[in-house]
Amino acid sequence: MRIARIFVAAAAMAVSGSAAMAWGDMYMGDATHNPNSNALVHSYNAPNYCPAGLQPVMAGGVICCGTPNAGAYVDRPGKVRRASTPKPKYRAPAARAYAPAGEKGVVYR
Repeated sequence: MRIARIFVAAAAMAVSGSAAMAWGDMYMGDATHNPNSNALVHSYNAPNYCPAGLQPVMAGGVICCGTPNAGAYVDRPGKVRRASTPKPKYRAPAARAYAPAGEKGVVYR
């Protein structure tokens, strides 16, 4: 009976500590992220209707006026899929009907 109490006590200690071990398991964000940091602003090749000293830039998918701090934005296409040419299918020759001389009826080969 004494061994059973020891096992029950050990099981209770193991279960009570599981919540404390799971406390830091959730994602709490990247500690190095600074929302006030300078994001990449790509130059964008478009007609320049911006005020003097500014040019079209793309920041976060939006085209606006500003000064770029990164290279030009390039929208590369994905993999180009080529249409395959259909392969000729093998077709068995059609059965031909012929009438042998001197026999009644038609024979199919």
